[in-house]
Amino acid sequence: MDHDVLVVGGGIAGLTAARDLAQGGYRVLVLEARDRLGGRTWWKRFGDTDHHTEMGGTWFDEGTQHNIAREIKRYSLPTVLSPAGQEFRVTLGGRRLARPDQPVPRDVRPDLDKALDHIVDQSRRVTFGSDLDSPDLHDLDIPFSEFIAPYTDQPLVAEYLSMWAAFAFGCDPSEVSALQVLTWVAGYDNTTWTLDDAPATKFAQGTESLVAALAEDGGADIGLSTPVASIVDAGDHIVVTTTGGDTHQARFAVLATPVNTWEDIELPLPVGSLKRRFAAEGLPGHAVKLHALVDNVPEFLMASGWGGPLCWVSEQANFDGGRLLVGIGEDDSAIDGMDRAQVQQAIRRFAPEATVRMCHSHNWSTDPYAKGTWTAYRPGQLSRYYSDFPIPHGRLYFAGSDLARGWAGFMDGAIESGADAAAALGRRLAEDG
Repeated sequence: MDHDVLVVGGGIAGLTAARDLAQGGYRVLVLEARDRLGGRTWWKRFGDTDHHTEMGGTWFDEGTQHNIAREIKRYSLPTVLSPAGQEFRVTLGGRRLARPDQPVPRDVRPDLDKALDHIVDQSRRVTFGSDLDSPDLHDLDIPFSEFIAPYTDQPLVAEYLSMWAAFAFGCDPSEVSALQVLTWVAGYDNTTWTLDDAPATKFAQGTESLVAALAEDGGADIGLSTPVASIVDAGDHIVVTTTGGDTHQARFAVLATPVNTWEDIELPLPVGSLKRRFAAEGLPGHAVKLHALVDNVPEFLMASGWGGPLCWVSEQANFDGGRLLVGIGEDDSAIDGMDRAQVQQAIRRFAPEATVRMCHSHNWSTDPYAKGTWTAYRPGQLSRYYSDFPIPHGRLYFAGSDLARGWAGFMDGAIESGADAAAALGRRLAEDG
């Protein structure tokens, strides 16, 4: 065998695992289906301009996300803050609020405060990064929409909380577990994760700078455009076959692709096993993220709302006399992020005079190597599968932001999971001789 470990998936989790194993002295081959590395991060040129935008994962918080902070320090990667919002606009109840400096009108603010106090109070039951399948938390592993139902007699409060969860998790509040929402609140020291307090730091030279650093460090071999068809555990080694018919053998393998792609690969998992059931259910994230160069919008616009295809819009840069906005919505079927007219109509809900010059987006749900956006757990999935996330099956190990015990859905979670898989496999390789 030419390699000790085959890593299937060249996203941040797979590259972290490959780097750590290669630095441990093992021969590692990364097999990536795409013609690029990075997985659900992608720093791409914006049209024919000299500017790049992040099509996928972008932001992080070094103060609470210690895994990515470690890699930034290790590779001396420059970071920048996204522009701070100066013109705030909120659209709820089908109209723009007169006081955009407040999340809801003054007369319903007490109702919102009661709901937020309940969210913080319940988040204190959660230990961030561990025991999320504890029976003591099963009552929280319910749809977020159900969790907030007692506090949503006031429609504007319901819309604000729905928008808040949809923006954070990339799906409808009925599709995401309240336990995952509360986990993030716990990770932020039990403070509500509001739109204006969301992580705003990003890589000055794009996520590509982290991807390149991980790929180059350790010296693992990398194969691009090599989608995998099957992984077979032969008892004393692993055989990986690509869709092109090439085979690779190694002592062990790490599967580091999104959970929603697992059913497209023949895996050595027993019928009825937890991981096979998890893959069959899949994760619900189906957000749209788009970028648009826009004229006639206020400087440093930051807008949010409910009832349209975008629930959040913010300026990220300005050039050529226009302002580059990023927009996020919870349903990628509600808008074509490549259609200028549709994007313009969506942005005009917040800025009626806006004129879109150009726009682009990437549909991660139809991307065959993602089949969804960032990690959102369906109600009940943490109770059923959380303990199984790090458990290998025979000679096959697993990694990915979808399996992170802490910041699942963030780059930090991908790094955490990749490093943990490499550490566990490193111990196994040493024992294996």
